[in-house]
Amino acid sequence: MLVAAQSPPEGFSALFQSSLTSDNRDEDCDLLTVEGGIGNIPIQGPMVRNPDMISRFLFGATDIEEIINAVNVAAQRPDVQAVFLDIDSPGGSVNGTPELAQAVSDLCKTKYTYAFSGGQMCSAAYWVASQCDAIYITPSARVGSIGVILPVVDSTEAYQQAGLHVEVFAAGKYKSTGMPGVALTDDQRQWLQSDVEEIASDFRTAVLARGRSIPAEAMEGQSFSARQAMRFNLAGTVKSRDAALAMLRSRHVS
Repeated sequence: MLVAAQSPPEGFSALFQSSLTSDNRDEDCDLLTVEGGIGNIPIQGPMVRNPDMISRFLFGATDIEEIINAVNVAAQRPDVQAVFLDIDSPGGSVNGTPELAQAVSDLCKTKYTYAFSGGQMCSAAYWVASQCDAIYITPSARVGSIGVILPVVDSTEAYQQAGLHVEVFAAGKYKSTGMPGVALTDDQRQWLQSDVEEIASDFRTAVLARGRSIPAEAMEGQSFSARQAMRFNLAGTVKSRDAALAMLRSRHVS
């Protein structure tokens, strides 16, 4: 799921040094491990920029900023000849996803990068994976969900049943958008929908940027089985993670 962030109504470049530790993990980058010339970066769970402790421990969220860090470190380390993004994610927030996708795109200019999933590679996770040189999934994996969603709860009836009435004093017809206890106006709905459509357009453009021939009907928010993904050119299939790693190693590691 790629979730567009809605700001609350009240308005509520780094240099990375390579340093290899004994367990092949960069001491300044917990996500990156290196073995046999391949840098492995796991992307697990919901992708969120600067997630709080609840998101991390209850929902298994991964910090997008930490992934960007890992990608940049992998790009700079001379002992990393190729990169393997090991993905099992349903997606995440829009905030940070285009920047991560751009970091992966930049990485691919100097080092071959594969995206792999044996679970989910959906929405924001697919946006990122689409920038890689190749995408592989196992037969039972799910991939795709190219689209954007922005849920807004209309709590006006609940407030009325509780005997509450909310009056809003705001400068600007969009300032109160999403205020609890206040229904959206038609103008606000149109504005939110146009925002979602703009992000979705950027998503589709990014997915097609590497030359994949994905038809428009496969970019309507649905996820696909491996067989369907191959038919729509979203990904290739492999038997296992080891098979994808072996392919990357044999082709792009000297």
